[in-house]
Amino acid sequence: MRIIAHLDMDAFFAAVEERDNPQFKGMPIAVGADPWRGQGSVS
Repeated sequence: MRIIAHLDMDAFFAAVEERDNPQFKGMPIAVGADPWRGQGSVS
């Protein structure tokens, strides 16, 4: 039997960004990745 799990961590990263930067609370937050460097970013 094979089990495939997919974890969508975007909401987690957005919540951490709101915690670290309270000025973003209540504002839309976009979570994405830089396709060239392969690193995630929050803006």
